[in-house]
Amino acid sequence: MKTKHFLWIAVSVVLIATSCAKKPAINENIPEVVCVEAQHVVETDAARTIQCAGLLSSKRISKLSFKTGGIINRLYVEEGSRVSKGQLLATLDMTEIAAQVQQAKVAFEKADRDLKRAKNLYADSVVTLEQLQNATSVFDAALETKNIAEFNQRYSRIMAPANGKIISILAEENELTGPGMPVLVFGEQGSNEWVVKTGISDKDMVSIRKGDKATVTFDAYQGKEFSAQVTQLAEVVDLLSGTFEIELSVKQGDTSFINGMVASIKINSSNTQRVSLIPPDAIAEANGNKGFVYVVNADNTSAKKIPVTVAYIQDNEIAVYELLSKAGQVITKGAAFMEEGTRINIVR
Repeated sequence: MKTKHFLWIAVSVVLIATSCAKKPAINENIPEVVCVEAQHVVETDAARTIQCAGLLSSKRISKLSFKTGGIINRLYVEEGSRVSKGQLLATLDMTEIAAQVQQAKVAFEKADRDLKRAKNLYADSVVTLEQLQNATSVFDAALETKNIAEFNQRYSRIMAPANGKIISILAEENELTGPGMPVLVFGEQGSNEWVVKTGISDKDMVSIRKGDKATVTFDAYQGKEFSAQVTQLAEVVDLLSGTFEIELSVKQGDTSFINGMVASIKINSSNTQRVSLIPPDAIAEANGNKGFVYVVNADNTSAKKIPVTVAYIQDNEIAVYELLSKAGQVITKGAAFMEEGTRINIVR
């Protein structure tokens, strides 16, 4: 019995000694193998498609105003009113303007009488040639002053320049308006020239040229595209919006357009640039338009981390400025789990 007890004690000691023996260390420096998918890089001369939104308006839109300042006496139209050429649209309070015209007429009549008297006296050798010339100058100045006053009086009323429509009213009756300040926005009837105006960023501005083709769509005409062309480019930035305004002419066809319709625009830039096209999965890290991709090394068992700058995103591809075709392949699926020096296994 004592022999069996001693045997159990001996076995226990051996087991404890074995468990306390030093285990071989695991080499944690051996990199983990990541299964990834890779895709060959394609380089191309890409023309950007710039998407933006704008407002449709008639090409022949004018802002009507008074030649002189004053108090608006009467507006004879409302927004949306259709008007005929020569129709009276608005008038100023004519009290001050009429007084100026009358004052100019009185001064002219006096200058006319003085000139006639000077001519008669000069014929009788009573006045000198210089006095006659002075009377003539006063007459000429009075005549021009009268013409100016009458001209201002005529343009103290706003008349319709053609058949058309009042698009908007920018002032109200009894408001004080200054010379040349817009009061009415007028659109000429029968004009088939329509434009879309929009603002774009400086990044997009450098890619657009006059004559670039575009397509325009409207929510009011689902599924229908209209051909357009860039016709005007702003030379300076709009300080309020921080964008550059551009104008596109739109072919109306047999469709009925309305001023103020919201347009969705796709501009096909004629300015091409050599870029690399990669799938979105290839971007491992991104911050703004900066990011990183992993390109497969020649041994096909490791990858190199390369910084890239995104040029634009279109459909299911990302264009980057760096030309990566010499690298061969970029890692797509699995790129998010990569680190510099990670061993890879490319899954076909």
